[in-house]
Amino acid sequence: MRRGPLAALAILACGAPALAAVDTNAKATSTPQIVLPRDGDDYSALVARAAAQDQSVDFKALRFAYLKSKARKAAGADADALRQTLFSAVEAGDHGRVREAAIKLLSADYIDMWGHKYLHEACFMLHDEACDKQGKFVEFGLLRSILATGTGKECTAGFEVVSVAEEYFMLSMVDAKDIRQSLISGTPSCDLMEFTDQDGKPKSYYFRIDAVLADEAEGLGIK
Repeated sequence: MRRGPLAALAILACGAPALAAVDTNAKATSTPQIVLPRDGDDYSALVARAAAQDQSVDFKALRFAYLKSKARKAAGADADALRQTLFSAVEAGDHGRVREAAIKLLSADYIDMWGHKYLHEACFMLHDEACDKQGKFVEFGLLRSILATGTGKECTAGFEVVSVAEEYFMLSMVDAKDIRQSLISGTPSCDLMEFTDQDGKPKSYYFRIDAVLADEAEGLGIK
C-alpha cells in the first residue's frame, strides 16, 4: 500500500542519513551482484539495458514497466522491508552492510532510487569504482526521468511518479523539512507536498499520481 511506509520515508526526506567518511585504509572488494529479472517482459529488458549502462535506455519507460512486471508482483511488501533494512544499515554507518542491503533491495525493486543512491555511496567508500559508477548512472537516470515530466509548480505540470517513495526521494534531494502531504483528486490526481526548504522558506511540489492510484486500485481488485 502506498501509505504504509510513509513515516520512515518522511523521516529520511527530512534529513536523509549520510554515510561516514571514506575509509582510506579499506581495500577494494568484489561487489556482490544485483539479481536481475529474467521474466521476458519489458521491465526485464529495460533493467538489463540500465545494468549495462546503455546510454539510450528510457528510464521513464523502465519505471512504468515495473508496475506491470512479474518482478513487481513477486516483490510485494518485501521491498518496503528491504528498504527499512537499508536505512538501518545507513544509520549504523556500516558500508559493507549498506552495500549488501542495497543489492538485496535492488534485486527486488531495481527502480528504487534509495537503493542506487546508497549503493554507489557505499561502493565509493569501499573503493569499488565500477559499482559506484553503475549506481550513479541508474540513480541519476531515474531522477532525470522524473524531472523531465514537469515543473512541479502546479498539478497539471506535476512530476509524474510511480510510487510515493519517488516523491520522498525527490524531497530529500532538496533537504525538505516539515513535510505536509495532501491529495488533490481530479484529472490528473496529485499529491501536494508542502515543506520548508534548506533556507527555511516555504515551498511546494506537485506530483502526478495517476499511475500510483491505478496500481493501488489494481492491487485491491478495483476496476
